[in-house]
Amino acid sequence: MTERIKFNTSVSFIIQNNDKILLFYRTDGYFKDGWWVLPAGHVEENETATETVIRECKEELGIDILAEDIKFSHTVFNLSGENKRMDFYFSIQKFSGELCNLEPSKCEKMTFFNISEALSLPNIAPTTLQALTNIKNKNFYSERK
Repeated sequence: MTERIKFNTSVSFIIQNNDKILLFYRTDGYFKDGWWVLPAGHVEENETATETVIRECKEELGIDILAEDIKFSHTVFNLSGENKRMDFYFSIQKFSGELCNLEPSKCEKMTFFNISEALSLPNIAPTTLQALTNIKNKNFYSERK
């Protein structure tokens, strides 16, 4: 009998300010060190993707999000690397609070880029690049192997 795959689940959030999106520059020496990535987090036990976005935005960025302001953008079925994952991407244009980096030990800086600038960064994480390219092209699903 074939063993069923077990997935980790993560959410990434595309914080939008006019025509620009927020990226983090990771410098924690562990995950995506030296790469530009979207803010993200892992779904915890008994938590929906929407609840994860709300929690992670508060923990990482200090902002409050309402569920109705979270818009689904993309899913990456991700078989690359050691951990098999389902990566969900959500766009957020409306929030309250002052945007700040609450995890400076993980991310050296956060910067807004227009989509063309983001897609041309030489050190944008491959999955981030894949997701943003697909979102730009209005594709809601992609795979990574």
